[in-house]
Amino acid sequence: MSHKLIFTLLFFWQLPQNLVALAILPFLGKLQVVARRNYCIGLSGNRFPNSASGISLGNFAFFHPENIHDDFVIRHEMDGHTADSKLFGPLYLLIIGIPSILHLVFKRKGSNYYDFYTERRANRHARITPPNQISRKKTK
Repeated sequence: MSHKLIFTLLFFWQLPQNLVALAILPFLGKLQVVARRNYCIGLSGNRFPNSASGISLGNFAFFHPENIHDDFVIRHEMDGHTADSKLFGPLYLLIIGIPSILHLVFKRKGSNYYDFYTERRANRHARITPPNQISRKKTK
């Protein structure tokens, strides 16, 4: 199958999150393509919120400009969350997206952001270990 056809089929399978991505595009400012892989386009906007390093929405991943060279963040979003987006399709926002954003907003001080199920799943899909867990393992 051609890459364009697969991209298009995935676009419609992931339509709710793709519509959200297209809706927020104008608010991100000047966009720069960071990466293209796994039928996902990684973009960075100069007005990306400081409270997040990245967000995945269907065929799109958005990154804070400070993270465009951070391999962990790029893999977490483009190899991790996008895998769940493809798996859950139209249910992704309910199962992963909304809980992930709520966790970011309401997480307890001192708790590990990557211990939440949505972030663990993304790291497992991307085959990565969060930086703070690497240092924790070394100190034990």
